[in-house]
Amino acid sequence: MANEAISRADVNGLVPDEVSSEIITGVRKVSQAMSFFRRLPNMSTNKMSQPVLSLLPIADFVNGDMGLKAVSRAAWESKQLVVGEIAVIIPIPEAVLDDSAYDIWAEIMPLATEAFGRTFDKQVFQGGNAKAPAAWPLGLIPLAKAAGNLVALKTGVDIAEDFNQLFGKLEQESYDVSGVVSHHSTKTELRGLRGTDNAFIFSLPQAATPAQIYGVPINFVDADNWDRSEAIAVAGQWNHGVYSMRQDMTIKVLTESVINDEAGKIVYNLAQQDEIAA
Repeated sequence: MANEAISRADVNGLVPDEVSSEIITGVRKVSQAMSFFRRLPNMSTNKMSQPVLSLLPIADFVNGDMGLKAVSRAAWESKQLVVGEIAVIIPIPEAVLDDSAYDIWAEIMPLATEAFGRTFDKQVFQGGNAKAPAAWPLGLIPLAKAAGNLVALKTGVDIAEDFNQLFGKLEQESYDVSGVVSHHSTKTELRGLRGTDNAFIFSLPQAATPAQIYGVPINFVDADNWDRSEAIAVAGQWNHGVYSMRQDMTIKVLTESVINDEAGKIVYNLAQQDEIAA
C-alpha cells in the first residue's frame, strides 16, 4: 500500500474558522495601523499585485471654435503586497494547567493577539526588524525623515502648533490628514491645550468617539512599543495605506515537539518535560 498522509483538504471540516476570525478581528482592534489603513481582500498566496494610479489625466480649454482638444493620459504602477508571517509559541507545563482554577489558554489568547498587533505596528511605523520581509518598506517614520516630511518638536509656540505645521506638510502636497498615531505619553502634553477662543484643542475619547486634535482622530501606541526619540507622532491620509491578510491564521496545539533557539539549542522538549505549547 502506498504511504499516505492526511492533507489540509482532509481536515478542512475540523479547522475552527471562528477561531481564525476571532484572531484577525482581535489583531485589527489592537493595531493602530490597521485601524486607519484600508483593508484589501484576503490573499490566497504569499504575494499579490495591486495597481496604483501614478499619473492623472490633464484637461485644458479649447482655443476657439477650431482649436484642438488637449490630449492626455493616465498611468498605473503595480505595487506588490508581500506576506510576512508573525508567530509565537507559548509553552505551559501540563501540571500548571491541571492545577489552575482558570482557563489559562483563554487568558493567553488575547495577549498573543495583542502581541501580533504590536509587532505589526512597530514594523509599519518604525521598521528595523531584520526578520520582516525584505520587500517591506523601511517604516513610515524613517521614510518620512528621509523625504524631509517632518516637523521638529517645539518648532511652534506649543505642541499644538507643531501638529498644525505637521498637518500643513501633507496639505502642501494636496493631502488631508485623516488621522494621527502618537506615543502614549503625548497625551500629557496635549491635555489642557486651548485655542484663542479658550476651547480645548485636544478632546479626550468618549464612548465610541476617539481622541481628537483639531478635529482629527488621534490614536496612541503603548510607550514600550514606540521609540519616542525617533518621533512622537505620525500623521497621514490613511486611506492611501492598504494591507491584506492571509486567511489561514491558525492555532496549533503542540504536545510532543522540540523547540530550539536560533543557535539550534533545545530550549523545550515538550514530551520529556510534560508541557503543552500553542
